[in-house]
Amino acid sequence: MAVIHVLDAVIASQIAAGEVVERPVNAVKELVENAIDAGAREIETEIADGGVAYLRVTDDGCGMSPEDAALSIVRHATSKIQTADNIYHISSLGFRGEALASIASISHMTITTRTRGEEEGTAVRVDGGEVASVTPAGAPVGTTVEASDLFYNVPARKKFLKSERTEASRINQMIGKLAMANPSIAFRLINNGRTVLETPGNGRLVDAVSALYGLDTAGEMLDVREETEEALLEGMVSKPSLLKSSRQQQTIIVNQRVVENSAISKAVDNAYHSLLPRNGFPVFVLHLTVPPESVDVNVHPQKREIKFEDEQAIFRLVYHAVLGTLTSQHAPDHVAASMIHAREKEALPDDAARTVRSGGPAEETGESALPHRWGEPSAAPYGAADMSAAGRAPLSWTPVPRKEPAKDVREEYAPAADRAALFAERSVFAAAQKTAEAQPLFEETPAETAEEPVIPLGQIADCFIVCQHGKDLFLIDQHAAHERVRYDCLAERAEGIPVQELLIPYLIHAEAADVELLLSRKEDLHRLGIAFEQAGPDVIRVTGTPEDLSESDMERVIRDVLVAFHEKDVPSPETLRHRMMAYAACRGAIKAGDALNIRQMKELIRDLFQTARPFVCPHGRPTIVRFTPEELGRLFHRT
Repeated sequence: MAVIHVLDAVIASQIAAGEVVERPVNAVKELVENAIDAGAREIETEIADGGVAYLRVTDDGCGMSPEDAALSIVRHATSKIQTADNIYHISSLGFRGEALASIASISHMTITTRTRGEEEGTAVRVDGGEVASVTPAGAPVGTTVEASDLFYNVPARKKFLKSERTEASRINQMIGKLAMANPSIAFRLINNGRTVLETPGNGRLVDAVSALYGLDTAGEMLDVREETEEALLEGMVSKPSLLKSSRQQQTIIVNQRVVENSAISKAVDNAYHSLLPRNGFPVFVLHLTVPPESVDVNVHPQKREIKFEDEQAIFRLVYHAVLGTLTSQHAPDHVAASMIHAREKEALPDDAARTVRSGGPAEETGESALPHRWGEPSAAPYGAADMSAAGRAPLSWTPVPRKEPAKDVREEYAPAADRAALFAERSVFAAAQKTAEAQPLFEETPAETAEEPVIPLGQIADCFIVCQHGKDLFLIDQHAAHERVRYDCLAERAEGIPVQELLIPYLIHAEAADVELLLSRKEDLHRLGIAFEQAGPDVIRVTGTPEDLSESDMERVIRDVLVAFHEKDVPSPETLRHRMMAYAACRGAIKAGDALNIRQMKELIRDLFQTARPFVCPHGRPTIVRFTPEELGRLFHRT
């Protein structure tokens, strides 16, 4: 008995359909591309329940005759190519004749169409790939394709679909990219009876970008144009100040076809290389026109990927075009300057008295205390010192570069002695910690404890507290110390970071896909102290935050959280909780420049030594530096 047998035609069509129509967005894409090939000037798409229950694509293109309408659902029937040689000169989006046949085989589909020369149209009804009826119908010029109950006869594929919101978001994103590839066509998307996307179709790419991404994004875009003998590159790229949490707003178009291509993406990344931080992606829409014979579009079942005949030439074209655009507008440092939002501190009466560490913590310059990329440790600001839990001190402090001329910046004296031996390698309170319960480290009256107290003497530059401990001299970073105190208070809340309800909620805008992602991780974010709800397709309403975080702080946190969620290695909930607590502790802590009286210094020191790790802040920086009499003597060259 033969083991090999020919598959039933129905089974074979369902398997083939799965290569073309993996989810509703693939069906919509194929229908919209057919409408574009038909010369449509307006295309309207309507979906319900993420496109699974119902989808409709209506265009005002050339339409089909009754004969063509009945033949259009036959597999491999197409008007786009005639011979095998045509495959090497494809100028249309569709060419295989598989789209309508694939959609018809897994849904209940109706095609209503009319050409301009006919008085009445034609309606073709198909159920599971079988033609149920072909009847005359009243219809405008163009074609309307309706499909309902998608994957009704392929339950295995339907089971692996995502939520309605996710599937609808993918359709929204795909229609948006096709609209930017065809700015002269007016697109409209209706989701569950509500218009969620609409473009003017006036031929201006900037207007399409404005309609899709908003006026703020469009205002941050720069025009790109570069031409060679074999290719033309046009489009728009964002200034380095405009960053997104993912690559969803990066669109590559080749001969009107929206595609994915690693060479073009890499070329853009290289052009932005020195202008972007590590936790963001630029926005771009690049439209490449090349001879059809120099590109192979028949390498992917969904025509999503392509191959260039000369990929290196395309790489160089894109790289030089984008780089030239970024650097020709202004000097490169001016283009990148809008990325920097550090606040200038209030000047002290004596500016030279302010000595702040070079490359110090971001919170002291108004920047986020979160690391450059979630999941990576923040860089040690002292460079030469390797910090540890034992409180190993930094080797030196150097002034932050200021705007004043170099002659006004005081140089610090660096003795020739071995600086590594200048600071203690052990806990300065090892003895005190052993008897912490019986003999508290800090007491109002030194005579009441056998251990010497830490006595605050004053402040330096409203930043460092100068203390005496026996014969030793201590310097305490007041901001880092208070960070540690606040962090430990938050860490005691085992159930999560407490949420402070906002009297007046505020709105944060994000991409529709990012809003969906945030909603799917809503419980995780609530444990981080963030309470929110959806206020629109691309807007969330923040109703609660960790204490002391402002609206601008929350926008930064949401952006960094989205970057973390988009990464391949998503940080664990514990890691996210630690970083959120460190951020909240930082924002509400005493800052450099805050003047403290002696009583406040004493309370801060007392609270610091009641924490689990008093010698380092939550970011791993030191809170205390000790100078012994011997070490001070070496600084003055005493023997």
